[in-house]
Amino acid sequence: MADFLFSDILNQNLRSGTDIIQTSGRDTIGLAPWRYVSDALATAALFAAHPRFVARSSNGRYWRAVPEDGRVSIDAGGAKGDGIADDGPAMRATLAYVAAIGARGASFGASRYRIERILPGEASMPGNTPIQVVRQNDAAVDFGGATLTRQGGGRGIVFAPGQHGSVIGLPLAADVVAGSMEVTLAPGGAAQLVVGDTVVWQLGELPYDTPETLNWSFAIVSAIAGDVVRLDRPMPESLALASVTGNNKRLLKLQPLRDWSVRNVTLVGPAEEGISITYAERIRIENVGARMVGAGVVHAQYCEGLTLDDCWQDGSLTSQGSFGFAFTFGETRNTVLNRPRARATKGLVSVEAGGQITIIAGQFENSIVDAQGASLGSQVVVVNAVGRGSVTVHDLTVTGFGGYRLLETNNGQGGYDGVATFSGTLRLNHPTAPYSIPLNSITGTLEVTINAVREIYNFERLRHWRKRFVLRDGEYRYAFGPAGLLARARVYATPGVTVGTGQQLTGLWLGRQGSNGDNLAGGPSQQVEPGKDVNIRTYAGTVAGIQWSLRNQPLGLLCVTATGAGLNAANEFVEFEGWFAEQPDLDVVLSEDAVRTGGVEQDPLEAVFPAYDLPAIAAGASTVVSLPIPDMLASDFVDSVRFIGGFAGLELRSVEPQAASLRLVIANPGSSAIDRVPTELAVAFHHQTSGT
Repeated sequence: MADFLFSDILNQNLRSGTDIIQTSGRDTIGLAPWRYVSDALATAALFAAHPRFVARSSNGRYWRAVPEDGRVSIDAGGAKGDGIADDGPAMRATLAYVAAIGARGASFGASRYRIERILPGEASMPGNTPIQVVRQNDAAVDFGGATLTRQGGGRGIVFAPGQHGSVIGLPLAADVVAGSMEVTLAPGGAAQLVVGDTVVWQLGELPYDTPETLNWSFAIVSAIAGDVVRLDRPMPESLALASVTGNNKRLLKLQPLRDWSVRNVTLVGPAEEGISITYAERIRIENVGARMVGAGVVHAQYCEGLTLDDCWQDGSLTSQGSFGFAFTFGETRNTVLNRPRARATKGLVSVEAGGQITIIAGQFENSIVDAQGASLGSQVVVVNAVGRGSVTVHDLTVTGFGGYRLLETNNGQGGYDGVATFSGTLRLNHPTAPYSIPLNSITGTLEVTINAVREIYNFERLRHWRKRFVLRDGEYRYAFGPAGLLARARVYATPGVTVGTGQQLTGLWLGRQGSNGDNLAGGPSQQVEPGKDVNIRTYAGTVAGIQWSLRNQPLGLLCVTATGAGLNAANEFVEFEGWFAEQPDLDVVLSEDAVRTGGVEQDPLEAVFPAYDLPAIAAGASTVVSLPIPDMLASDFVDSVRFIGGFAGLELRSVEPQAASLRLVIANPGSSAIDRVPTELAVAFHHQTSGT
């Protein structure tokens, strides 16, 4: 090692015969020692353009920094790495120098670099300027475990085609036909293209965010004939231009980012997003994390083939809260997140505009709080899949507070629901129950630990239960199914029945014993459709509710028909089917045959009370009714309780079989007393059956 610094080269008389030197530091002994060479590339022009890396000795020779393993350290460019000095100029100077000499890139030590905003004139970037602008020809950036931080606001590492040149919009002049590889541009548009150009087609717009579209893809121009342009791949679906009011009926001529990777860096806010990429193919992001970054560690839009390995975000509220998801994607396909992690953010992953994402072995800690230290509760959504977004999750662990939503698939726009599937093992561990667990989206194993109580449910082997109500006039019929997690559900009504308020079938309530859930026949969801099988979304605890504590209560159904509806002479029915997830470590009391046959209309045992006079019940009060049923045993299962006429306004809260009798708890939730006229009351039940 030479006994002089880089800053001392101008005072050294380095004669011919010495072609390479190693300094003892840049401007301080021991800080950024580097090797420099005097060769054909070391010129006055290079010295003028990159004075941080090129020096002129006293005898007129030029010396340039030599890459090590293809990279040049930003420390050699003057970076301090102390988290105090602004190392942005040194980083940008290094990136410019390695591009000028054709090196692989810049290298970073495991230091804390303060990188403030790119200054006007250094890079063109609308909005808040970033820490780093990625160039189209960048191949890889390995930050070597460095931390990049800033004191001013702004963005992180950003790529957008508009940073490096114009993005040219080329409107289409003719409708697009599915399967066609040709499009017709507006007059003069094709003149701006040549064979080999990269374009993006954007066809059709989402109703809530018109710049976004479901139908897009990268393509290469393979031939041009007048205004007709041939692409190297077919259009997946047809589009009538008249159906689109905005701009998305066009080709965009641009140069995407391809075959780029970034790894081993932590981004520390305050900043908006960590890494933001728009229009890119075959991108890999490895071991990239963020702290105090508001909009997430990775945001990607119009990307094909994106892989994230071991990326994470810590949304601690130390200085800036996270106002978004850790990972956000729109119009992004073939994207895989391996072992993503996030804590104290408003969600793990958000996917919109037809994005297709796979998550493997994810972890999320729900520990975000507001300024008063309170949990954000249902504002937290672990997986957000809207705008026809599609998410597949294999193995996910969620810890921290309860009170979150595991999945959201609807943003209020009809017809644009997303879809998500949880396979493998879904682990939830909280002191209190989550706000909602979408059981119909789980296909593997659910392992839930609430306040140290651990339960495991197998969604790969579901038990089936069915109940059909033959409809008759003026009935209030309660039916009871198995306890446990209702994993799947469907309802079917015959084509001739009318459904809803004032119709023949006025109510089909689904809930748990003692707590009716949602009226599928007249509620806001309007799920019963005559003549159609309708799948019902199911959540933990209740069909239409969210109480985890009711999971071990029998499923409750209440079927209500109108008086004088003309059903007695008709052959109409409504049928409910449910599939329940089992706990594999529990003994099964009912045989499979008993479960499958317990819900048929002709019950094996029935007790009928032709004119039972219910006692008057005061407002807000309840009463206990004991019905003598000689054949009933305390271990029996009650399938249904039926009231004919005049039971409106009262609620059946509890049904308890006893020896030779049945105990009912009936409540009056109203504001005035109710004394109903005598009505027919019937109880259907069956005896316990041993089995496996």
